[in-house]
Amino acid sequence: MRLFRLASFLPCCLLFSLSFSAQQPATRDPQAIAVLQQSLAAMGGAVPTSTVATGTVRLVEGSTIETGTIRILTRGVDQSAEEILTSGSQRHGIYSRGKANEARGAAVEASSLELSVTSLSSSFPSPLIAAAINNPDAEFLYTAQEVLDGAVVHHIRFWNTFSSQPKLQFLAELSVRDIWIDAASGLPRKLSYDRSDGRGDVPRVPVVVSYSDYRNIGGVLYPFRIDKSLNGTPWMTIDISQAAVNAGLTDSDFPVR
Repeated sequence: MRLFRLASFLPCCLLFSLSFSAQQPATRDPQAIAVLQQSLAAMGGAVPTSTVATGTVRLVEGSTIETGTIRILTRGVDQSAEEILTSGSQRHGIYSRGKANEARGAAVEASSLELSVTSLSSSFPSPLIAAAINNPDAEFLYTAQEVLDGAVVHHIRFWNTFSSQPKLQFLAELSVRDIWIDAASGLPRKLSYDRSDGRGDVPRVPVVVSYSDYRNIGGVLYPFRIDKSLNGTPWMTIDISQAAVNAGLTDSDFPVR
């Protein structure tokens, strides 16, 4: 059974002030856009054509702890893949232009549209930010300046209204992401969002991703330490050992059903 279906139900708690209506033009808060553009510049400017990162991973699921290796691929702003190999399992998640697959061992399952909307890899934040900025349907809100682990950060919320795709507007509320950008370095420190297989009473699983130890790889700053939690519980710890940019990836590296 897939991990996200095992999580306990959490009610939908989006701020009522957010509008997902296609009747209104997308609101692009200038302060939020400026901070995100500065963050992209801090990470190296333009998003790399592709990236390949490998490292070690530690997974904690209840009383089960697994360790192994991970391979993270990105191509542009709309394709990604993560492959995790441990002594007890093999997992492979692929996202490509609005569609996603999840695999455990040899069993491959096409993700629902609701799950796909948050399936672009969160391990490397640069493509996520660039994809949002380049999306004319995206809305942005500068929430506040806050303190995170002793550092001053900019808290920004963004989401896809799907205004130009009326049949997909039900996905808008599931596309919300919050990101915290370090005010001094311009680098992302934390990202949060909810994952869900469907709408209505289908459980939503809060995901929090923390980034640290950024290193320069070919002019791009890549986080070499990535920590992820599910439902407020530590889940995955990733330590990148090596990474490369512009690695010549193609569509064949991101096959989806």
